[in-house]
Amino acid sequence: MDYKDWVILKTINKERNLTKTAQRLFTSQPALTYRLQNLEKDLGIKILNRHSNGVFFTPQGEYLLKYAEEMLRTWEYTRSHIQTMETSIHGTIRLGVSSVIAKFKMAPLLKGFKKKFPDIKFSLNTGSSTLQLPAMIQEEQIDIAILRGEIDWQGQSHIIAEEPMCILFSQPITMEKLSHIPWIQYEASTITKSKEQLYAWWKEQANLTPPSIIKVDSIEACIQMVSYGLGWCIVPKIHIRNRRSLFSNPVMWSDGHTMLRKTMMIYRSEIIEEPVNKMFIDHVLHEYPI
Repeated sequence: MDYKDWVILKTINKERNLTKTAQRLFTSQPALTYRLQNLEKDLGIKILNRHSNGVFFTPQGEYLLKYAEEMLRTWEYTRSHIQTMETSIHGTIRLGVSSVIAKFKMAPLLKGFKKKFPDIKFSLNTGSSTLQLPAMIQEEQIDIAILRGEIDWQGQSHIIAEEPMCILFSQPITMEKLSHIPWIQYEASTITKSKEQLYAWWKEQANLTPPSIIKVDSIEACIQMVSYGLGWCIVPKIHIRNRRSLFSNPVMWSDGHTMLRKTMMIYRSEIIEEPVNKMFIDHVLHEYPI
């Protein structure tokens, strides 16, 4: 096996279709099939099972896929390390960022880093802090993730920012009236720790009856409904900048503390062996725009 074989197996695993794999790798399907057949012949195994809805790895193929993925990671680390041995620092940082962070915070952070290290490149992915980014870092598709909220993570983590959670509404309102107005919740606010925290806060309002709840699939839809007077919501402060037509109050616990939303950076311990990764982590810890 060589580098091309490793890439082929990884791409098949992603596409689950030989035609799409061939297109992605800019080759023909017959050429791809021929190479796979030669690989199966050399190893004396069957790598793939073909079905009407795609191709699937045999148990031997799954084992070979893990080997190919490990070899690709080793090759990328080796190439990055060799590049950093030159006078100028080179390499690629595989970064995953919350869609919210990408929208409001990443541009100045990346610009500052590129000014210091112009030859370092980024492979940037954006996605959900609760679903996509944790899966991507677990599957080693990215090396560093910057996400919103807290997740269970066994590797390295840093809290790089905290911001108030705010009650948002279209007109001045008292806490007593909240129970009579729909609580509009966006999907991310009803997942795991965020959901538990919000409901724990509401339970502290002992004299208030539970409000009716409207659930929407995005924070933008949530704020839009609030702006039309259809209810109230709780959002991190980052989302209420330039919302001058709306009113907000910080969410306060009974002990007088403000409910906070954390921004975290997480990564696997071994990735700091690559100088480019360590430099970026240090940059974020010192320069992340609060």
